[in-house]
Amino acid sequence: MFSGVNIKPSANESERQTNIRKASVLKHEEKNPCIKEHEQSYKCLDENNYNRDFCAGYFENYKLCKEFWSNLRVERRRQGIEPNLPPPEERERIKKEYLEEIKAKRQAK
Repeated sequence: MFSGVNIKPSANESERQTNIRKASVLKHEEKNPCIKEHEQSYKCLDENNYNRDFCAGYFENYKLCKEFWSNLRVERRRQGIEPNLPPPEERERIKKEYLEEIKAKRQAK
């Protein structure tokens, strides 16, 4: 079964498909911490007939998210912390700590 996924065995084909979808979503969240931003970008494109000008804010947010987690991976790798990308349960705490650190730096100026 998938890593980190605790799903009971399927009793029928419908349950099997549901379990596959659940596992797929979990896997994406494990590998892509910016899945929400990614989905919001595509939703914006869908709602605005793929006019990229209307979605620039979403694209920028996605870009900043990817940059943040990429930098965090590099830093954790340098420090020898495994896994390089923290598990989904820890990400909110890490983002909160980072934002508090930035806020403190701005107030110190």
